[in-house]
Amino acid sequence: MNIQNAGEARVFVSALYPEGFRQIAEYDIKNNRQIILNLGDLRKAWEDEYRKNKRLSQPLILLTIVTKDGNVSIESVSFDWKELPQSRGVVPKFRPLKNAVKTSSEQTNDVQPLYYYSRTLVDSYEWTAPTVVAQVIPDSSTKGYISYTYSINKKVGFSINAFVDKDWTRLASYNIVQKDETGSHYANFPQGSPYYIWMNVKYRYERWRVYSAGWVWYEEYVYVKDFYPSTITGGTSKPSDAQVPPIDRWIDEGVHESTGDIGYYAFHIWDLNTSDFAVDVLKFIDILEAVGKISETAAEKASLVGLFIDVGFEYDNMKAFDFDLSLDSDVQTRHHVWRGESTDISTVPVLCFKVD
Repeated sequence: MNIQNAGEARVFVSALYPEGFRQIAEYDIKNNRQIILNLGDLRKAWEDEYRKNKRLSQPLILLTIVTKDGNVSIESVSFDWKELPQSRGVVPKFRPLKNAVKTSSEQTNDVQPLYYYSRTLVDSYEWTAPTVVAQVIPDSSTKGYISYTYSINKKVGFSINAFVDKDWTRLASYNIVQKDETGSHYANFPQGSPYYIWMNVKYRYERWRVYSAGWVWYEEYVYVKDFYPSTITGGTSKPSDAQVPPIDRWIDEGVHESTGDIGYYAFHIWDLNTSDFAVDVLKFIDILEAVGKISETAAEKASLVGLFIDVGFEYDNMKAFDFDLSLDSDVQTRHHVWRGESTDISTVPVLCFKVD
């Protein structure tokens, strides 16, 4: 990797291992520096994980770059196992740390010499639970068909959400996972009844403490570590701990006339104009609050912005998920169809539909 225009800084390098992020190196930099990473140990760890648990992630590198004058940049770089060795350029996007604490204060219970740098994982937490991946809320006369499928060994990217200083950000590189298993669910849902499809995922939280030039501050990460296609299922009611992200906008899919003979509306995942959709993370934030893991500020900001996990489902020109929805009615009437969209740091579609 080539780090450019960094000024005088310390760089902490972490890699995503099967258990979570692990710090693998740190460097001093003056303006520009080439960093050569040996990912042999990381490759072996993921080969072992795939052999044992049928899960493989592409190489993901996390860079925490801090300067002596109190600026930080959190950068991420992803690679492909099939294309190594590769080179990437990284230009830090620094911002000032406004909520860092002097290491000599009582709050840190520690004193470190000026210009001392360290970064340590101080807490983590995992939670496996169902999350709603698709849902439909029909009007009283609408029934239909819904299906959702994962194709074996296809890549799925899950966003890494990071809270640093006072704001949530979404790292540019995702945790790209593929599973040696498949899963699907399809159903004809009854007239007037909502229908949900959900899948188990494993969420992970990490809290890292950073000492930098006489100050201490924290990085907090929330992401999906794993997903379980064989658990894809559905029903007219959903598990109590499963939900969709907050819907910030309903996209008008038009008013459709039902004839009583054929379907009046159909949607396929190919109809999305993006290759991603959102799934919930706020329930996990609630769990982290309940067990005293996440900082109060991070939890409040997550709720305020309506934080979610962005899911990329198309890599190597192949879609990992397939989704179909068709709506029909036995009576001749009009139906107004809407499709959900969620906004936190970015705006992403949600596979959530309603009819009125």
